[in-house]
Order: sequence, then structure tokens, then C-alpha cells
Amino acid sequence: MVDTVRIWYVSAQRLCNFCCSYCVSINDYAKSSSTDWLEEDDQARFERIVYWIAECPFRVGVRLATLGEPFTSRPFLARAAWLTTRQNVDFVELVTNGSLLTKRLDQLDREGDISKVSLWVTHHHTQISVPRFIENARFAQEEYGCFVVVNGLLFPDNEPAVLELKLAAEEAGLRFHLDLGYDPLTPHGAHSTLDAMVPLLREEDGIARAIRLGADPELLELNLLAMRDLRNQLCSAGHNYFYIGIRGDVFRCSRYQALGKDRLGNVLDGDFELQLNDAPWVPCKAGFGCSNKEDFLNLRRDRKGGPTGPSLGWVGDGR
Repeated sequence: MVDTVRIWYVSAQRLCNFCCSYCVSINDYAKSSSTDWLEEDDQARFERIVYWIAECPFRVGVRLATLGEPFTSRPFLARAAWLTTRQNVDFVELVTNGSLLTKRLDQLDREGDISKVSLWVTHHHTQISVPRFIENARFAQEEYGCFVVVNGLLFPDNEPAVLELKLAAEEAGLRFHLDLGYDPLTPHGAHSTLDAMVPLLREEDGIARAIRLGADPELLELNLLAMRDLRNQLCSAGHNYFYIGIRGDVFRCSRYQALGKDRLGNVLDGDFELQLNDAPWVPCKAGFGCSNKEDFLNLRRDRKGGPTGPSLGWVGDGR
């Protein structure tokens, strides 16, 4: 067994205080401007899944994701805090828009072990100013000691905002990462058409712009490869990493979940026993369309390794 198994669990918490036109939380996974938990059993299911994670007979690092904004939900934060107190949990990473950090981080500090809290803080340029966003992210890092990554989303029309974000993060001593923004309305079967899924790639100099603004060239290449062609690619997903969907279904990665391929079971079933791959590398059979870094960072490559530090997305220096 590997030292730490990384888990990406997307919970059914839906309430969000932002309204972004490019939000990827759509359809069955849609966020809400008014409802925290949509289905009657969503919150109870979430609590049971978190308990299952805490009872895993191996060490885990968890990206505890939501469909909405986690810091709008006191019940969600309560279970996240509880999870940080479990002995087998190395870290709990929350993906947030950063707007409520100064108001709600204290709950994680009071009720949990905030030294295990990691924050992937994505800037949404139409919803919050760069100065306020950076102030909140720095507050989390300096006042509470959280592992913080400032994440930008690059679209064809927001280069000035991304540049401002990058410079401000560097000045504040914050880790910076840049993602390509996706078009959430791209049909599932068109994921192999990269310029349909990634608006920036419709621009002649899109890749060069991304690298100039701070995207890691190697990871960008891997990102595009994973979306385009996974044939003959080896992957460690299912060995030291796996994915849990909103209703408890377990797959080696989210791409396999989207394809309904090789479901490993459901953590809410009383007789479920997780069987991870003994082999560290197995061929990927998804074909194409692997667009989430939580997944494609598990692909085998010659240079940089997988995620570092208490994060499923960060590959720079650890703490």
C-alpha cells in the first residue's frame, strides 16, 4: 500500500454566492443560488461518505469538493472540520472562490485541525476584485497557516485580469497556478475537439499566451494530451488515487465516472470493500477527454511527478 491515497470526493453541496457564466457546475451537478442541499438525502449522504473516508484503513489526503461554494455552508464546514481531526487524514483540501475566507475560516479553526486545511482559491474575474481576493487568500495563509494556492482561469478576454492576479499573488508571497478556462456547454462527445472545449485554443497564440501568463508548459502539454488522446498512456489512478461522486459511487477517476466505466462500487453499500490496484501503473482505457487535473496528474510522465504538498492540483514546491 502506498503511504497516502489521494481522494477526490465531489459532494452534493450546491449553494454558491457567485454567478459565473462559465461555471462548470451544470446539469445534474448544477450549483444553486438558494439551496444548500437539493435532494432530501443529500446532506445525510454527504455525512456518511465523509465518515467512510475517515474510517479508511490507510492514510488519505482528500480534495473535499462541492458543486457550489463550500464557505456558504456551515454544515459542510462542520464535517470538513471534523474530518481534519481524524488520525488517518493527512489533509483536507477545499476548492473555494475565496470571497468568504475572512468570515468563515474561524469555524474550521474552532472545530477542527486547521493545520490540515488546504485551500485551492480560484479567482473569478467578473465576481470579485483582485485586491480583495488576494487579501482574503493572504489572510488564510498568514493568519491561519493554511496551504494556499491562488488559481487563475484564462479565457480569450481576461488576460489583463490574469496578469493582475499573477503579479499580486507574487507580491503577496502566494503560490500561483493558471488553468485554461473551459466552455461548460461543450457537448460530451465533442471533448476531443479542443478548441470547442477550451475557448483560448481558438486563438492563434493561445498556448503562448497561457505560458507567458504563468501556465506550466509541461502541465499544459499534459493537459492537452489527456484531452486529445489517452491511448498507450499509463496511469496510477485506482492505485494511489480514486474518485467519489455525489451519490457515493467510486471510480478510479472522474473520466471513468463520466463514461460509466469500471465502477468500483458505492461507499454507502454496507458490504462495499474498496479494492485498489496492486500495480502502480495500468493502461488508461478512457480514450480521450480527460480534462480534470485531479485525474490527469496521475498519468505517467518522465519529468515532474504527481501532486505535491497537501493538494490534488499543485505540483510546485511543497510547504
